[in-house]
Amino acid sequence: MSTLLRRTLYTLVAGVLLYVAAILYPDIGPVRETLRGYRWQAFGMALLLSSGNYLLRFAKWEIALSWLKVREQAPGLTRKRSLVIYLAGLSMSITPGKVGEVLRSTLLKASDGVPFTKTAPIVVADRLTDLVALVVLSLAGVAQYPDYVPLMLATMVLVILGVVVLGSPRLLRGTLRLIARVPGLRGLTERAAPLVDSSAAILDIRPLAALTALSIVGWGLECVGFWLILQGFAGVEATLPLCAFLWSAGTLVGALSFLPGGLGATEGSLMYATMRLVAGATQPIAMAAALLGRLATLWYGELVGGIALAIFLRDPAVRQRAMHND
Repeated sequence: MSTLLRRTLYTLVAGVLLYVAAILYPDIGPVRETLRGYRWQAFGMALLLSSGNYLLRFAKWEIALSWLKVREQAPGLTRKRSLVIYLAGLSMSITPGKVGEVLRSTLLKASDGVPFTKTAPIVVADRLTDLVALVVLSLAGVAQYPDYVPLMLATMVLVILGVVVLGSPRLLRGTLRLIARVPGLRGLTERAAPLVDSSAAILDIRPLAALTALSIVGWGLECVGFWLILQGFAGVEATLPLCAFLWSAGTLVGALSFLPGGLGATEGSLMYATMRLVAGATQPIAMAAALLGRLATLWYGELVGGIALAIFLRDPAVRQRAMHND
């Protein structure tokens, strides 16, 4: 099995065990009682909205492939196979910073021979534009809750640094030369050198602006989903702008924690802020809402991604190349 697949699968298993042990088990009793009268149609709608977000993110993937002229190298890459590859990457969303989603580049190389370094920068652009989108959506409530301003500033500094360094061939080559001086990393930097041109193409201002616009709409759908989840609890009153702030700020906390999938950090931040800011939200309701929100997004994505990965690996020849491709 390839190093990437092995490491990300181990991280997935560890993340699931951590989630069950640290979050679900201690408070499952009160949460279960809270959910007895829950209106489950609200959760169903949240799942549909998450599906819409995944389709918009697939559109981002396809747009980036076209900018990098990937189909000139892989004319046989159909939209159907591209969709399966994209969705399969969701199975690695639980990795720190979602870096495991670079699995898509491994699968694309296995199925169509596209060099890994050609498409790996798409994952970086996806993450950076997602961070910008979350900051934009957080602005719905950050003026009323200034405690979160440092979080927004830290995120934007991270995004700007990423765009400046990774989007500039000169700076990126210089950074790789510096890293190459570290004992044991020269081989890694030599393998990363082909990333320079693809990074410059995808991390230009205009491509990033287009991808960010799609990210804002996609993450906005998840914010609506969390709003609907809260509406499923009797006696809870929350506005859509407040829910957009809660969901995006909680997701940012998880992203900047660099924990696998933001596990624990996102749920804890979301639960605390929901109890504090949402009228009628008791601790069990806040915890149940946070867990349902994550089930409708992160864990739903893991399920869809796992199914897509299984579909992709049905072809024995492709499976062989994917499992032994570093």
